[in-house]
Amino acid sequence: MSSSDQRCVVRVAVEADLLALLRLYSRADEGLKPEVESVSPIENSTWAAMLRAENQTTYVAEIDDEIVGAALFVKIINLGCDCRPSGVIEAMVVSAAHRRRGIARQIIEQILSDAKATGCHKIQLLTHKRHATDGAHDFYRSAGFEPEAEGFRLYLDS
Repeated sequence: MSSSDQRCVVRVAVEADLLALLRLYSRADEGLKPEVESVSPIENSTWAAMLRAENQTTYVAEIDDEIVGAALFVKIINLGCDCRPSGVIEAMVVSAAHRRRGIARQIIEQILSDAKATGCHKIQLLTHKRHATDGAHDFYRSAGFEPEAEGFRLYLDS
């Protein structure tokens, strides 16, 4: 971890974080999409709904007032496992310039700590097969996750 990343703070996202999150998720720093300049009405309403949602938390990692990482945690209430909730981590991203510096680890550790404190029985996440060679799968294993389930997706908008 570099000295600048030692000032990384992981916190729960707030309303004012929307534009920074959209920029992070666009991955413009990797040339995937153009830099986000404004917030659309659908993005505004989606963010407002996310902030109001029970059992859903967006975490951000911030260095010097810049959001450099984020992940969504959803706590699922269910009757299985003696009525203990499960959790899902979704949309985990760290900006390209800050990868491999412990940012993702800090986000995961905060999520796991908060999930444990609220009684979660297990945490699941999906990661695309393409990440098998870029270090993401190795990272999740080092954080204690085990590749024990087969995941399936069905995109409904195709």
